[in-house]
Amino acid sequence: MKIAVWGNELIGWTAATAFAEFGNQVHVNQDINRQQSLSEQSDANTILFNEPGLLTHVKAQYHQGNLVFGSPADALNCPVQILALNPDQFELAKDIIRAVNHQTQQQLIVINYSTFGLGATDQLAELLDSNKQQAIAYIPDQLSEGTAYDNFIKAKTLVIGCQSNEANTQIKALYKPFSRQLEQLLIVKRREAEFMKFAVNGMLALRLGYINELANLADQLSIDIDTIISGMGSDPRIGKHYLSPGCGFGGAHFSKSIQNMAELLSTNRNSIILNTLLEENEKQKVLPFRKLWQHYKTDVKHRKIAVWGLSFKPNTASIQNAPSLQVIKTLLAQGCQIQAHDPQAILNFSRQFPVNGQIAYYDKATDALKDADALIILTEWNEYWSPDYYEMLELMKSPVIIDGRNIMDKELMESFGFIYYGIGR
Repeated sequence: MKIAVWGNELIGWTAATAFAEFGNQVHVNQDINRQQSLSEQSDANTILFNEPGLLTHVKAQYHQGNLVFGSPADALNCPVQILALNPDQFELAKDIIRAVNHQTQQQLIVINYSTFGLGATDQLAELLDSNKQQAIAYIPDQLSEGTAYDNFIKAKTLVIGCQSNEANTQIKALYKPFSRQLEQLLIVKRREAEFMKFAVNGMLALRLGYINELANLADQLSIDIDTIISGMGSDPRIGKHYLSPGCGFGGAHFSKSIQNMAELLSTNRNSIILNTLLEENEKQKVLPFRKLWQHYKTDVKHRKIAVWGLSFKPNTASIQNAPSLQVIKTLLAQGCQIQAHDPQAILNFSRQFPVNGQIAYYDKATDALKDADALIILTEWNEYWSPDYYEMLELMKSPVIIDGRNIMDKELMESFGFIYYGIGR
């Protein structure tokens, strides 16, 4: 099958690579008016570098000839068109549909992965020619940055939002190689699939926001939130997922989806529940700094602060909406000296905060600890969970740990002589 993929989103590159690996010829394009090579697209696209292993998959399929970076005209002639565009590229999506209609006379299936908003896929459907057996489906992606490829090829759930039986049959056939571990297949209307995407992310965000509120309250009441989480997670009505308190959630798409749902609730229901959650999440991001500020009784100027973790989550180099952005900005504004480490995100972060007299980056986590007045942990990378505590004590000027992800054991840290602050602990 010949497939065209338009856009620079993670779901687009992941789907393109996965479909190519199972025998399809996939044309990847970003512009309907000009051709771009793989090197041009990869150089301009940080997603391929942020997602572990994805660029390797892309290059392998490119060299095998399954991924094609050719002319837009060839892409527009493909019988399957995939839209994986940024949320603000809705007008480009319309232009692509119009161009496809002008170019092709054959049966056409459009798969929209883009998160444009509720009803957007229906608007794109109006641009199709039903007389040519053209149909469009919205498929909400369920990828998690850091494990996107595995999420796609080992999907547990597939939601297809489409009103065409013929198109649904073809889409299921296209997805068959990735359906071997499928536990649930839902065929729904386009608007229902779009709403489902917002609803799921909203629910996850509410769980994260609620557990953070409980953790902050536990701090004030001298209660260990870990004990409370154990009890909550044991209740089958609640479960253990998304019950990890921390210094706020980030990520471009997760946050954007919640914002879209917040706008829907506000416009149609006068509800501010998600707006409030987003506001509180921004406050939560700077909670590690507030703990530092309180520990040193507002005297933080010129203090050396080590920071472990710059990406918004582990296993990605992405820093979009990451708590580290807020924390580092605040530390710099207060005159702190910052010594930062991250396994993957230093390059991206240094573009926004270049090395200068106030901030430096280190290839080894322990090197960032030298003469530090405190360590702030913002991302739960695996290598931070069980460090050499004796080496940390030797390197740090003051053994103060502010654990924004609760990855360390409070009692153990205190037994070593650290002054430990967690979230709700």
